[in-house]
Amino acid sequence: MPIAVPTDTQHAEYLALVNAEIRPAGAGTSAVEDFPLALGAANRAWTLVEVDEAGRVAGGIATLVRTFTSSCGEIAVGAVGSVVTRPDCRGRGLSARLQTAAVGALARQDVPLAALWTDRPEIYAGRGFVPAGWEWHAGLESAALPSAVPAGVTVRAWRPGDVGATELLYGAHRLRTLRQAGDAAQLYGMRGTRGLVAEAGGAVRAALFCGKGADFPSYVTEWDGDQDLVLCLLAEARRAGLAAAILVPAGEDAFAGRLAGLGALPVALPSGCWAVTSPAALAAAARAAGVSAPAGAASARDWLGGVGDGGDVEPGPLTLAVWGFDSV
Repeated sequence: MPIAVPTDTQHAEYLALVNAEIRPAGAGTSAVEDFPLALGAANRAWTLVEVDEAGRVAGGIATLVRTFTSSCGEIAVGAVGSVVTRPDCRGRGLSARLQTAAVGALARQDVPLAALWTDRPEIYAGRGFVPAGWEWHAGLESAALPSAVPAGVTVRAWRPGDVGATELLYGAHRLRTLRQAGDAAQLYGMRGTRGLVAEAGGAVRAALFCGKGADFPSYVTEWDGDQDLVLCLLAEARRAGLAAAILVPAGEDAFAGRLAGLGALPVALPSGCWAVTSPAALAAAARAAGVSAPAGAASARDWLGGVGDGGDVEPGPLTLAVWGFDSV
């Protein structure tokens, strides 16, 4: 049967398959609760399924397309995830067909880049995905974080009423996802995500979020606002047992250096597995930004740079940042 966008009924069947087959053991949340943008009904047009002769969903894949700010201007990225095959349909190449179809759909829409996150990058290498880009992972256990907040500052739990203020703080990051209306409320409000804010003079000055839904419960996946106050929030998150590590994306490397100075020992890792899905669109964006494109049939590693064998960051001509909430 052909691969196609699912009907409402088929989409519900696909979500049930994701929950049954690829959710972590003992997960207390559903897949759509942890990935509301990619797996929500509003993104059904970027979901693909294949059905068997009986009309049952044999497998599926979801892609979330968002625009990222970058060193070459605004770049659309398709984040690919939740690739799942029904157990009795495995071994027939369905996963590969779904991945090829998803990448093809991005290419037809001139989306320049695709990204995915996996512990086994070799599985996706045949479709052009390679580890690329970078982000910093820093442990908080040994960091010399502030022992107290400044006078006049209150640290408290994040509340839904803080969405607007937090969005404004997030918007100050030079490299970020340009989230669509309603995205922030869904991401910050995911069940299992714990947020803290630093408030002064009746205004939210800094925020951080631990976990991504029920995934990565001990990780700070996003932080925004005054960096001195972010350090105070990190200290509170550590004290409360909410976080043991922090993600620092590309573009915020100076903050990673600051954490290093406090003893957090950041380690650079690839920001994901990336593929160039529309070379022409990517080259056009680079030309418009006055950036020289890599020579020849460049891979995503040639564009985005990456992490060298010695753990050093090796920048490419294109730099963009993936915050933890914006990976699928």
